[in-house]
Amino acid sequence: AVSALVHSNPEAADRMISRLSDLLRLTFDRSGGPAVPLKEELEFLHKYLEIEQIRFQDRLSVEFHIDPEALDAEVPRLILQPLVENSIKHGIAPRSGRGLIEISARRQDQGVWIEVRDNGVGLSVNARERFNSGVGLSNTRARLQYMYGDRHRLEFADGHGGLAVQMLIPAQRPQSGGGGSWA
Repeated sequence: AVSALVHSNPEAADRMISRLSDLLRLTFDRSGGPAVPLKEELEFLHKYLEIEQIRFQDRLSVEFHIDPEALDAEVPRLILQPLVENSIKHGIAPRSGRGLIEISARRQDQGVWIEVRDNGVGLSVNARERFNSGVGLSNTRARLQYMYGDRHRLEFADGHGGLAVQMLIPAQRPQSGGGGSWA
């Protein structure tokens, strides 16, 4: 995306490189354990989305609906970026006209409920099969299973011209992987 902008829009390319630098710095500054507060995960996601918004310009809108009580909930590090990337790649990019991605989070029962919804093209049966076997989604499933065992939920909701990916992440996280002992 940067190389395409270098000649056609050098100012936008410069902004994108700056945002990419911020994103990488944030990644390295916050390396550590497998989970972070949702607030930190959202900061990283904002940096990623700034890059995508330069790329898509007025074709991409993003709305956040975050319950302040959910901001301290522990979530797996880098769990939202692949879901948002899928929304952009499979929902917004193929669509003509303006696309919208909504990221929502709220406390629910003993965890945090997170949803990434787009108003993109949705998924046909063939597209759903490819989507379910994609690297980003497979990695997300595996990470959630490793960290939480059967205590998490990862679901998809089709309809209303788009797709929603919904996760329920337990408030307690395991001390070690595989869903073994709990803190």
